[in-house]
Amino acid sequence: MNVEVRLFATLRKYLPAGSERTSAQVEVPAGASIADALTALGIPVEAVHLLLVNGIYEPDKDRRLEDGCVLSAWPPVAGG
Repeated sequence: MNVEVRLFATLRKYLPAGSERTSAQVEVPAGASIADALTALGIPVEAVHLLLVNGIYEPDKDRRLEDGCVLSAWPPVAGG
């Protein structure tokens, strides 16, 4: 199945070559979880702090994705 993955800040370095500015289309097996999609891009799951699926906050990285989902991910933010 096909999932659009949008990566922000320091996570953008994991986008495959030829990706658009912050997003890539990623092919994952049917029934794949958020963690599976991140792993397919080489992203350590612990490097992701905030996740949205189709624009809605999702705290569970084991949530199953559906074909056509949009997965957005941000790393922890630091500063002061």
